[in-house]
Amino acid sequence: MIICDHCKGNGYVKIRFEAEQAIDQCKVCDSQGHLDENKHYNQAWSGGVSDKLDNFYWGPPLDPESFKNYKIYPK
Repeated sequence: MIICDHCKGNGYVKIRFEAEQAIDQCKVCDSQGHLDENKHYNQAWSGGVSDKLDNFYWGPPLDPESFKNYKIYPK
């Protein structure tokens, strides 16, 4: 079992816009807090010196600690 990097295992994410804050269900892990290792996800990370996300991957979840600025997205 892999903990969802998007919600950090909570099953929800805090969304902030200007002075307002809302709580929304995590769409990556379907509010479960963990990822299914047999499902495929859109993932991106920066591979160079800049923080620009320039590497993209569609597949089973990767280890987020191995990549700079790792992001995982719902289907």
